[in-house]
Amino acid sequence: MKLTACLLGIGLIASLVSCQKTASEPEAISYSTLKEGFQNPPIHARPKVYWWWLNGYVDTLRLKEELVAIKNAGLGGVDLFEIGLPPASDPNRIIPAGPAFMSEESVKNIGLAIREAGKLDLEVGLNLASSWNAGGSWVTPRYAAKTIYFSKTTLKGAGSQPVKLPFPTITPDKKGQPRPIVYGADGKPAYHEEVAVIALPAGQTSQLDTTKIINVTAFFDAKTEQLTWQAPAGTWNIYRYVCSNSGEQLIRPTPNSVGPIIDHFDSTATRMHVMYFIDRLKPVVGDFSKSALKNLYLASYEAKEFTWTPTLPAAFKKLNGYDLYKFLPAMYNKDWYRPDVAENFQFDFNKTMSELMINNHYRKAKEICNSYGLQIISESGGPGHLHHIPVETLKALGSLDVPRGEYWYNREFFMENDTDSLVDMIWLVKEIAAASHIYKRGIVEEESFTSYWDWQEGPSDLKVIADRAFCEGMNRLVIHGFPHNPAEMGHPGIAYFAGTHYNDRNVWWPKIKPFNDYLGRISYILQKTSFVADVLHYYGDNVPNLIPPKNTRFSVGPGYDYEVVNTEVLMRDLVVENGEWVLPGVGRYKVLSIGTEGRIPPDVREKLKRLAGQGGRLVDQKPALPALTELKIWPDFSYADQKADQRETPLDYIHYRTGDVDFYLVRNTTNQWVSRTCSFRQTDKTPEIWDPVSGQTAPVSVYHQEAGYLKLPVSLPPYASYFVVFSKETAPAHHTEVTGSGPNPPHLAFTPNGLTFWQAGTFEVRKESGFEQIDNRQPAVTLDGPWQLTFPKGWGAPESATFPRLISWTESDQKGIRYFSGTAIYQKSFSYTPVSNTAHNQRVYLDLGRLSKVGEVWLNDKPLGIVWTPPYHFDVTDYVKPGANTLKVEVANTWSNRLTGDALTGEKYTKTNITKANKNLVPWEQLPLIESGLLGPVTIQTVKTIR
Repeated sequence: MKLTACLLGIGLIASLVSCQKTASEPEAISYSTLKEGFQNPPIHARPKVYWWWLNGYVDTLRLKEELVAIKNAGLGGVDLFEIGLPPASDPNRIIPAGPAFMSEESVKNIGLAIREAGKLDLEVGLNLASSWNAGGSWVTPRYAAKTIYFSKTTLKGAGSQPVKLPFPTITPDKKGQPRPIVYGADGKPAYHEEVAVIALPAGQTSQLDTTKIINVTAFFDAKTEQLTWQAPAGTWNIYRYVCSNSGEQLIRPTPNSVGPIIDHFDSTATRMHVMYFIDRLKPVVGDFSKSALKNLYLASYEAKEFTWTPTLPAAFKKLNGYDLYKFLPAMYNKDWYRPDVAENFQFDFNKTMSELMINNHYRKAKEICNSYGLQIISESGGPGHLHHIPVETLKALGSLDVPRGEYWYNREFFMENDTDSLVDMIWLVKEIAAASHIYKRGIVEEESFTSYWDWQEGPSDLKVIADRAFCEGMNRLVIHGFPHNPAEMGHPGIAYFAGTHYNDRNVWWPKIKPFNDYLGRISYILQKTSFVADVLHYYGDNVPNLIPPKNTRFSVGPGYDYEVVNTEVLMRDLVVENGEWVLPGVGRYKVLSIGTEGRIPPDVREKLKRLAGQGGRLVDQKPALPALTELKIWPDFSYADQKADQRETPLDYIHYRTGDVDFYLVRNTTNQWVSRTCSFRQTDKTPEIWDPVSGQTAPVSVYHQEAGYLKLPVSLPPYASYFVVFSKETAPAHHTEVTGSGPNPPHLAFTPNGLTFWQAGTFEVRKESGFEQIDNRQPAVTLDGPWQLTFPKGWGAPESATFPRLISWTESDQKGIRYFSGTAIYQKSFSYTPVSNTAHNQRVYLDLGRLSKVGEVWLNDKPLGIVWTPPYHFDVTDYVKPGANTLKVEVANTWSNRLTGDALTGEKYTKTNITKANKNLVPWEQLPLIESGLLGPVTIQTVKTIR
């Protein structure tokens, strides 16, 4: 049965346009423009935050203060998200209930936030519900979510007397509770529609033959509830099916905003819902296209009940060519039918529901929003494996202006329970990236850092997670999230029970901008360039057909990447040119791989066979690597001990390109230094390192061309990442190889000051004309002796203390220091004796060793900057002086230790609604203390550089 979603004609003329009109691919931009945007990322590349308005309770003065804090922190905007909390997250009820969502007062507050954000050049999005799914108190029964109910009557055949068929009983919901639906005076639901009356031979509950199932709807009078069917001889079970509301409610709304969710499969319900917001907002916002409000957001679909919509039977027949009525019993009793019959029906049913939701919800919402100068963003159908997903995911994501996914971390209890138990069930990045690529949406947004680890993380902990997501295709973060905190809420303040509490009440917030700059720099490059892969993977035609994380369930091989394509885009766009598979405006691929994840429709088979006849290399349900080898397509990026799976290989990567400039983002997946000689499939290009931590760019001064590859040393500190960039820029003089005593290159860095060696020893740097030996054995000078510490008043620690040596605050015998959360100042004087010839070919670095979680440093009263990720060091060549020097280091930790201390001692330095950490499961007094402070050793290091 041919599936032509764009011709369904189920209430969306605009979907015809949506199927063809897409955002343009990234235009090739100049090398200098890319470098400028990398160093100073624009607003659209900077992370946004979910701005949680908990219980709808807001402080308008604090709203303004928070937006300023968001701007100063280097963030790009907010998604305003009103939400309630589960009882366990606020057992002491310290968060009052605010006004009902979208009431007059609520809209006034939203309007204020939009205007204030506009003054700061911040972007604003608004979630279309108090919590999720889409819905609210304004949703009447006609537009509310629906299901079907049935009554059963047994009838003996060969009789002619009318039979009364009772109205179905409204069964309890999945939790066994009465459904909160509206009833009329007659005791029946206020909204209900007859679906069908179906007769089955009584007693037949297996291998059911559909020819024996009779649709007797024509013989039923709904007004009298009488069936006048002349039944054949025998005993029959008569089922009367009625559509009515499921009663499904918003998940976790604020106290004054409880209401039903809408029928997500009905375009009129979607229009009613979206227009409710448009009509309420327009008087206070004005012309949306000229305001800071840029998008409306449909949160992930997480409905639990069986869904139905009145247009389903007609859409099913139009799409599949047969009636679904004889299969109504299969919705409750699949085992009554032959397995193949039940399976085929379920496939067709799922496809129909998918088309209804995509056309009538996502595309309809996009049509409406676009007509008012707004975009629609959604985790369409998600999130991932945890919930019933009624859509084909790539198609649903492609129907939006901006597709959004999400990823959690440290969520061990949501791993798959099988031999491959490390495949994350809710790591939705590769899927979102594929949708954005093949539908040319340009942005791959991710709800980021969702967790249950309250106030236990610092930026370096989050960076590891972000880097993995970047290497699967993310190019903009929406950090989950920033809890709004009215002035009276204290510190750390109120918070939603899930997510990283990423707001201006956090200890390290005043020092967070460099981390946000880092995220913005990588996002900018990935937004302005196009993904490069060798294999196009067709994953079949199932619903939902989820795409697992990169190189887990499917992979090509070490050093290769792949794009995923769905049926719609394959049938509409795919061509073969010069032996390559081409998605115009998206990418060119050497091999097309047919997977085993879903069904392969006959028309797809036919097209692929025809294109293979034009020279495209096709691999059908077997590994693609041998085909690439036969074509002499060697890995795009490789090194000696590389593996395909990013969970097992020391260096992970992703490759993007614009014009003749190639960007490889390479990340260290380990907590140790990694140095490898790496091969990049590039020819006649000049390599550079673009460091997203500092924004600096530097030439690679050691590389050589060999058989279609540029080979160079890649050396990364623990969990570090940078871009290796290849361009047509003029190449400076360079060396060809650097070697040490082992099989891998030494730890080194390409910096604006030259090639710098971080490893002690003797190394050899080769040129075409010979080699140079480098002696980098200058011992580091450790700043031993006592440190003077200053603590802020009012947080339990003494105002000053002396540490004879550097230890974690948690090791102190003073409880005020042991449980301290905040920013402390370390000060020390030291004497420095320069190493001879320092200015010629050496640089001097101050290395802090280890710290937790963020530091800021001054040397001789001159600011050096903020350090938040290893290596915690600074080039102080121009700051350190012979003789006496003074060093000041501010270190900020997290709130976790003070919360634990308050719980153990009964002290009350903190105030929050979260009385138990980690999903309300671990009392604060049982939470282990987190290492904090400056841990050292602090050293002065003199290192060799080569220009």
